Amino acid sequence: MGIESYDLWFKPVKALSFSSDLPGKKDSLILEAPNKIFSDWIKDHAKSNIESYLKEMFSKELEIEIVLANDELEPLPQTNFRESPAIQKPKEPYDPSFSVEQFNPKYTFETFVEGETNRFAKAAAEGVSKEPGTRFNPLFIYGDVGLGKTHLMHALGQAIFQHHPKSRVLYISSEKFINEFINSLRFERPADFRNKYRNLDCLLIDDIQFLMGKGRSEEEFFFTFNTLFDSKKQIVISSDRPPKEMGALQERLISRFEWGVVADVQPPDLETRIAILRKKAELEKIFVPEDVILFVASQVKSNIRELEGALIRIAAFASLMSAPLTVDAVRSTLKDILKKEDVDRPISIEIIQEVVAKHFNLEIKELKSKKRTDAIAWPRQITMYLARTLTDLSTTEIGNFFGGKDHTTVLHACEKVKAKLAESPFVSSLVNKITQEIKNENIED
Repeated sequence: MGIESYDLWFKPVKALSFSSDLPGKKDSLILEAPNKIFSDWIKDHAKSNIESYLKEMFSKELEIEIVLANDELEPLPQTNFRESPAIQKPKEPYDPSFSVEQFNPKYTFETFVEGETNRFAKAAAEGVSKEPGTRFNPLFIYGDVGLGKTHLMHALGQAIFQHHPKSRVLYISSEKFINEFINSLRFERPADFRNKYRNLDCLLIDDIQFLMGKGRSEEEFFFTFNTLFDSKKQIVISSDRPPKEMGALQERLISRFEWGVVADVQPPDLETRIAILRKKAELEKIFVPEDVILFVASQVKSNIRELEGALIRIAAFASLMSAPLTVDAVRSTLKDILKKEDVDRPISIEIIQEVVAKHFNLEIKELKSKKRTDAIAWPRQITMYLARTLTDLSTTEIGNFFGGKDHTTVLHACEKVKAKLAESPFVSSLVNKITQEIKNENIED
């Protein structure tokens, strides 16, 4: 676990007590979490690891119990989030369906790939879906286009229906909110509009930044927000920027956005991009070799939408051309995307050699030598493979950087690493880690 994850999830957690040798009970360590989001995250991601560590330390099994701070072990009151009573049905066109069908069934928490850059946003959304209208209200999710905000909104909405089947939940874009409000004024039906929006159990509004500078629509949303919030109804908002950067909005709206939880979604790191591609390939039933996944994840870094689009494109190429998916074929198929993505300084083979040598505690001259011991041959093969994957050098050119080795030696090295990647999760993790180290070194150098 990284330092950032530890600081985020464990620094606020306290160890309350340690009970041992109580008759009829397992030995246990009681932890106090600040709220249910932290409690759920620890149970899902860390509890078993902590228990294993404690078993090694004390040579016996201990059970982790998690309680909530200031909760006296009592559940949150359920009266705050009541399913709305029957209301007078407005006339068409203001009688939309509030059913789960408004959400994309593919966008669930199960299909959302979690990583360091989106973990808190996902945890917050899951917390809201279980206890809407309570502690995390409003939930404000922000991040650039194509990073998974809409996926989280759809997942959250569907999860609320699972926990509260009769609730009135509405997902809408800010543009549609504005258009409906304008039409309500045009047809002199503002009461119908307000009846629709102010009698919800949960409002999920996407791309709130488009509300900036919209005058009366902004004013109407302000009063809608107040009505729902005062009624303990859940509000979930997404934007491409944090509240403090929405200067064109009324200050009173900005301050309300910050009342609850503000969670950002950042571009995925290499490990998460690899996981996203694997998940997408699995869902679409596409076989993609591990070296191709690593290549695409290394090259397409802007957003998840672009990443998944690249995978679909290369799968279509392989199917239509009846050709195997290779790194060279993918490089050619995605040349327009790769050109657009290539805003960083190109990675040099010298940096690859330096990072791999450092990782394996070797000298660069040893990688270039003729020694064939496993301790040198395997790192050399990984270096050649990464040089072929991360640079545009030919196998002959790569061989020249290794003391003049011929192209067949480089090809053999690449094929050996590819085979190991396909059969060994350990090798896959190792190569991914070294690739990330290379990219970090390339940025800092």
